Amino acid sequence: MNAGLKTYFGRSVAGAAVAFALVSMQAHAQEEAAQADDAAASAVGMQDIVVTAQFRGQRLQDTPIAITATTGETLEAKNLQSVTDLTGVAPNVNLTAATGLNGSAVQAYIRGVGQNDSNFALEPGVGIYIDDVYYGTTFGAILDLTDLDRVEVLRGPQGTLAGKNSIGGSVKLFSRKPDENGGGFVEASTGSYDRLDLRASAGFTIADGLYARISGVSKRTDGFMKLLDYGCVNPGEGIASTRGGTDCQTGTEGGIDVQGIRAALRYAPAGSPLEINLIGDYAQNNSEQVATKLIYANNPAVRSYDAADPNGGVPMDSRFITGSKSYTSYASYVSGGNYTTVFGTPYQVQPGDFVSSPRSTAKSYGISGSIDYALSDTLSLKSITSYRKASGTSGIDLDGSPLNVVLQQFSYSHKQFTQELRLSGKVGDFADYTVGGYYYDADDLQTGRNQIISPLFDFLLNDPVTNRSKSVFAHVELHPAPDFNIIGGIRYTDDKKTYQFSRRNLDGSLPSGIPLTMNWLLAGLDGETGTYKGDRVDYRIGANYRFSPELMVYAQFSTGYKGGGINPRPYTVDQITTFDPETLNAYEAGFKADLLDRKVRLNGAVFFNDYKNLQINRYFCPETASSTCSMPANAGNAEVFGFEAELSAQPVDGLMFDASVGYLDFKYTDVDPTTGVTLDMVAPFNPSWQASAGLQYRVDLGNAGSITPRLDWNYQSSFYFNSVNNADNQIEARSLFNLRVSYRDVESSWELSAGATNLFDKFYYVGKSENVGNYGLNTGALGRPREWFVTLKRNF
Repeated sequence: MNAGLKTYFGRSVAGAAVAFALVSMQAHAQEEAAQADDAAASAVGMQDIVVTAQFRGQRLQDTPIAITATTGETLEAKNLQSVTDLTGVAPNVNLTAATGLNGSAVQAYIRGVGQNDSNFALEPGVGIYIDDVYYGTTFGAILDLTDLDRVEVLRGPQGTLAGKNSIGGSVKLFSRKPDENGGGFVEASTGSYDRLDLRASAGFTIADGLYARISGVSKRTDGFMKLLDYGCVNPGEGIASTRGGTDCQTGTEGGIDVQGIRAALRYAPAGSPLEINLIGDYAQNNSEQVATKLIYANNPAVRSYDAADPNGGVPMDSRFITGSKSYTSYASYVSGGNYTTVFGTPYQVQPGDFVSSPRSTAKSYGISGSIDYALSDTLSLKSITSYRKASGTSGIDLDGSPLNVVLQQFSYSHKQFTQELRLSGKVGDFADYTVGGYYYDADDLQTGRNQIISPLFDFLLNDPVTNRSKSVFAHVELHPAPDFNIIGGIRYTDDKKTYQFSRRNLDGSLPSGIPLTMNWLLAGLDGETGTYKGDRVDYRIGANYRFSPELMVYAQFSTGYKGGGINPRPYTVDQITTFDPETLNAYEAGFKADLLDRKVRLNGAVFFNDYKNLQINRYFCPETASSTCSMPANAGNAEVFGFEAELSAQPVDGLMFDASVGYLDFKYTDVDPTTGVTLDMVAPFNPSWQASAGLQYRVDLGNAGSITPRLDWNYQSSFYFNSVNNADNQIEARSLFNLRVSYRDVESSWELSAGATNLFDKFYYVGKSENVGNYGLNTGALGRPREWFVTLKRNF
């Protein structure tokens, strides 16, 4: 069946193919937002949104791509405040905060394609863009959605459009531009766990054609996961209490502490061919570690210290698991007093030797400048220059207990410079084109301490990574007949990445290589360097036809890839291995329809992905000197069939309904058996079904204003978190509901909102760090419980 579908797509797209140019880039900046606001809020009919997915401003309904575009106003109505919340608005999109092992990072997947490891040696599978600037790592990518004009979520390979590492798709955030209208807001929220959020934004006219806008946010919420002292809760069980009295709580996880500011300056004189935009932002995220709970524990080789009996003590087992649905943990973030067994000989870890911290922080700032210049009525030039830096720390108590099986403390630093040039033009009414080039230069560093008791690893790492990428691209849209368009795109990319390893004992000395000594397997790793070089040509061909003002259909073939590299976490020299790029050939057909006098909008797509050299992470490597392993590898090839549908309706004034559904059918066609993957498994983050729906109704109260209740529902079927599927790393299906009720005065100057997220208090996991084979452990990252909120907003 898949082969037949593949042939169908190939024929339909090949029939529409045409020769196209060699190099490309973005057209003139997006059309004025006024074009996107052709329907007032009170009018019956769906609002148009202008997007720039194909390098020029186009109506969403005229863009032949599977794309979800959401305005800033809609984000607010749905109470979406972080990039991870976008999972609830776009089908086949899975964006979540990473588990503690990956620091303050986002795990981004679209159509089951992405990356769940934030290490700088690995490439994201979903491109995240901030005002057209690519952010080259998943670390620090949990971005706030304050004061946005819109969000565009593009599904499927964007190799010729969005460029670097967008094999699964792209998430593009567009800030609100300064203009002559000025305006702004001040907003305060309170709620569960002593929440206090402050947001504000204001626009100014400095002089004719010179505008500024400044936005700020501060968010603080206490943690919902209680960290408990095991000895205090369970006296007399062999674990000494570290606290006195009856208060057994030592801290929390899941707390939020974020501050940020953004300033924009825009020079756009009326009638001038020149527009300049300068944007600067700074953010400080000092949040707690992702709330993580011990699910499984069976490692009798690790136990507490017993001075009278070196072979005694309390073993690492299920006694450290708290209630199955309780938001509590015995994680201590402290090593000390543990015994482990090495070839039958007890080995003691010194008490208090290593203290980590239950925090996952990120500090970032960036500056970007874009210049748009109209060379003529049919030719324009765009330049985008940007520098960004992010740094942070993450403490991980992987065993979630007072004992120490795995304890880590890492620091991260990411610096990137990007430059993009686009020349866009028109050839009469026959063609629109863009040619251009792109340069990416990043320097990264990961440092820290990694203490793994069972195999007796306790070392310092200091690993610099350099990442360079250059590309040229072209995009052309031909209009050979009214309502009929043929599209072509191509991009050539050249990548180079270098990873240098530093593995040292705690005193700074080199591991000796003498058996039975700490870190002896690490000998020879220090100073090793791995380099990946590769180039790639991606292309896209397609066609679309508008049958009527209400219906457009399209078909296309596109390619994408994610760069290869070298294993960043070798525990022995023979684990310094390379892995190949991951590639994707995608066949897609879809439609976009506005029905019933634009009261109903229905968009849909069906696709078939031919997946090659799928990159996964191995957790068990029996063929190396140490079976302890966290090694990227190419698992094999796969085929994925899927479809998506999105519905929006505004049947009467004040009533709005939206819904979406996505389906994925993943099948391996061949696998590398040494990876542990078998043909009956599926890749991580591939839920078969995702669905969402939202309903709101604005009740007009006359001179008293209006009140709008809104209910949102989001569903995701079960999926596996690891490449080697088993029940321990399966994430169960979940349905979540959010409620918001808003009151606005008659002039919409004041708004008072109240509501709840996770309305029915569903207990669920968003990720699992299952490593039973190496450490006898499994921990789960928890979704947030029910939280109420009240928000007061003043618009001006």
